[in-house]
Amino acid sequence: MDMLKWTTQHLVKRPTPCSLSGVHPDWAMHPSLIAGLEGLDAYNSWVCEVLMPIAFQWIEEHKSDVYKDVPDDLKDDVGVVIASAFEIVKTLDSYKNGLQKAKDFDEALASEKLNLRTINPVWTAITENVREHTKRSFGAKAEVLKDTIR
Repeated sequence: MDMLKWTTQHLVKRPTPCSLSGVHPDWAMHPSLIAGLEGLDAYNSWVCEVLMPIAFQWIEEHKSDVYKDVPDDLKDDVGVVIASAFEIVKTLDSYKNGLQKAKDFDEALASEKLNLRTINPVWTAITENVREHTKRSFGAKAEVLKDTIR
């Protein structure tokens, strides 16, 4: 998925299948490398197809402030526009509150007064599931892979 801006408009492209899937044949590389590449591609697709439209909706709602100091020749540069928007976001109460909450979080974590199971339970469950399946898949071949499994 592309992150494109054209005429100061974020171009929303239709989701595409994982473009790195099958880049390396399953037999050609270490399974963890293939899974890692496909995982990074899935993450990139999520950023491009889900997060960027949210960010650019906010930018559109604050267009005059965001673009005020952006030179004309850089108005379609995603990085420059995001940087300009971020400078504004850093002045907002929600961001400032988030900075304080991060300190509170770190203190609660250090004092072990935090139940981490309540944070992102769906993603945590998926991660644990993927990790367990990976471990089980490698373990099933331990007899032939010996101590090369890390």
